[in-house]
Amino acid sequence: MQYRTILLNLNDERWVPKLVKTAASLATASDAHVIGLYVMPSVLPPPEFIGDATNTWLEAQTRFFQEQARRIKSIFEDLVNDSSFTHEWRFDESSFDKSVADSVIDHGHASDLIIVGRESKNGWLNDVPERAVIESGRPVLVVPSEGEFQEFGLEVTIAWKKSKEATRAVFDALPLLQNARHVRLVTLIEDDECADRSNRTSADIAALLLRHGINVEIEVAAKGDISVGGSLLKYAQMRHQDLLVMGLYGHSRFREFFLGGASRDVLKHMSIPIFMSH
Repeated sequence: MQYRTILLNLNDERWVPKLVKTAASLATASDAHVIGLYVMPSVLPPPEFIGDATNTWLEAQTRFFQEQARRIKSIFEDLVNDSSFTHEWRFDESSFDKSVADSVIDHGHASDLIIVGRESKNGWLNDVPERAVIESGRPVLVVPSEGEFQEFGLEVTIAWKKSKEATRAVFDALPLLQNARHVRLVTLIEDDECADRSNRTSADIAALLLRHGINVEIEVAAKGDISVGGSLLKYAQMRHQDLLVMGLYGHSRFREFFLGGASRDVLKHMSIPIFMSH
């Protein structure tokens, strides 16, 4: 199994080179096809704009986003034109009645992996990672705004618990796990939980991964007095991990997000790439 089609959301101009290089490192290894996607954000005037002022504002905003799309396309093509993998550029202008996340989800349905940035401080993009994971049915690699990640996935932590979301994440991440140098399967428990029970469920997954050629170290750690998400990030930092694989817990309904605490904390404070499935 390989990721043969990678969708890359490139709406935040500041992080385009980083995101393209991250996608290129995966695409080169798996001979994948990379789709660079820019989505025209919904152009809605402020309520106080009426009459001719509305038209002027709409025209100015539309021109701004079209020019931004041209700049990002140029950066994307400069970075991938000499690559060994195939690629294409998409400019989705259909989002006047949709959000950026809606369009990323639509295009993501026909991809093996979606790559998005995080902490863009851009209102049009804030919900893209969560919604892409929950609604696309595809795994999502979320890349933090700080740091460079051309090489990652050598030291991998899997956040494991006996759940649908964690199981899905393990299977979706197989192409990355097979290329890792070390893989750790980590279960966080409360101080009064039974470690033996957690070890048994972890051992079954570790045995399965071994049949895929992946050697796994099993670890059960006490969560302590901080959140599960904080504990996972602390664990990854202390062991110099460069990728965290985890299920995203939560759901989207009527445009409102209800994320589990661990998912919310990890996405808020992440400093390494996070591979997520729902």
